[in-house]
Amino acid sequence: MSHLRGMSVLFFVTCAAFAQTANRSASSEGARVPWQPPAWNFLTEPPKATVSKEMLVSLQVSNVAIYFEKTKMDDVRVRLRGTIGHSGDAGDYVEWLCFRGTDPKRRWVLWLESGEIDGGMVGSFQWQRVANSAVLDPRCRTLQDTSGAIKLPVALRLGMAETEVLKTLGPPTVSHGDRLIYVHEHQESIRGEPYTSENIVSILLRDGMVWAIEASKTTTS
Repeated sequence: MSHLRGMSVLFFVTCAAFAQTANRSASSEGARVPWQPPAWNFLTEPPKATVSKEMLVSLQVSNVAIYFEKTKMDDVRVRLRGTIGHSGDAGDYVEWLCFRGTDPKRRWVLWLESGEIDGGMVGSFQWQRVANSAVLDPRCRTLQDTSGAIKLPVALRLGMAETEVLKTLGPPTVSHGDRLIYVHEHQESIRGEPYTSENIVSILLRDGMVWAIEASKTTTS
């Protein structure tokens, strides 16, 4: 399996790991939220891309612009005064930065991630609700002005209705239970060499509202 396909499967949330993490954080009073981002299981094949254009390949965190495959994790660490964690090796290697905040409704956690394929650049993020009573690791740094700390280039936000998601992104590539998965893929040339770029956005719903958003971009030859 290529790195690209591995990353595609990595973010395909038919697996239960992400949902279980969100369920624990929502329903267990005082539950501890791990510092490390939720793990993902691999499926045999990712879904075939159906979205015609890139959807979410950047974000802004406390006025720091972050671009997938272009912004260095270490630069974000310095500017936001975060702590980088890491685990695994080779194809399983991942490093992350964890931040926390509160919007008008409830608390959230944001993980910025970089895998082995990303070469030290931010390649993905996970942004999810947590229970107000959840115990967060102190290494998840609290962002200032947290009510507007996270800005996405598309009209997606935690707490929005599923109907709004469908208006913004259209029909998902795959809809499975409480999860919507959008996959875009295109070919491009870099220094005269052919590459495949893939952008995946996954939405986890709870009671018809967005509980978590995650996105990734990978470009491989």
